[in-house]
Amino acid sequence: ALAVSPYGSGGFNLFAVTDGGVFLSTNNGTSWAAVNSGLMGTGYTFAVSPNGSGGKNLFAGTYGNGVFLSTNNGTSWTSASSGLTNPSVRALAASPNGAGGTDLFASIYGGVFLSTNNGTNWIPVSTGLTDNTDVWSLTVLGANLFAGSLSDGVWIRPLSEMITSVARTPTELPTYYSLGQNYPNPFNPATTISFSVPSRSFVSLRVFSALGREVSVLLASELAAGTYVRQWNAAGMPSGVYFYRLQAGTFSDTRKLLLLK
Repeated sequence: ALAVSPYGSGGFNLFAVTDGGVFLSTNNGTSWAAVNSGLMGTGYTFAVSPNGSGGKNLFAGTYGNGVFLSTNNGTSWTSASSGLTNPSVRALAASPNGAGGTDLFASIYGGVFLSTNNGTNWIPVSTGLTDNTDVWSLTVLGANLFAGSLSDGVWIRPLSEMITSVARTPTELPTYYSLGQNYPNPFNPATTISFSVPSRSFVSLRVFSALGREVSVLLASELAAGTYVRQWNAAGMPSGVYFYRLQAGTFSDTRKLLLLK
């Protein structure tokens, strides 16, 4: 496989993904250098997405060792597979989510999974697939995710069914921090959370179990002043009481939500 990552001076980095690892050329393929430090496994799939800081996030899917992330053009790689139920990755697709992050899709034996936080957490999004063990290619086009299966044809699903991107609502700017109650509540399997930020801040929105274990990171990035919404899809999570916490600047607030299946 080949992937291209443009950089600011009008040039581009060319990546070649082989069974022997990932290689980088900065001169149109005249010479290549291995960029595999930290990578484990073989059979790589590859995806590239802007990271919101002027650079690129590189994602490599392996056969047997899950997904890896590099934020420095492959100089080093770290595992990004928490929540994937199988470490053999067949396909990757990445799409900027409009909030400085990436919506990343991975196909494994067991279905299609989504991460909205660079692989820190993954959730299943295979609803509608008649055989979720058979997807070998993924691509995002417009407002849809396309999945190609080995023996079951091509499938399509709107991104809006899986993702509610952080988006500022067209209202007056808020004058104070606030965290709204999720709706619906109780819910199954998805619910929406709204919050307000009066000034540019680094905002964290996380979900915890009743025992205090972090189960999902819905947001961890800098946002401009505004009112925002974020969706939590709890497919794969057990019924019960959960808590979500917003932290922004010196502000912190926690609310309870109830998942009933």
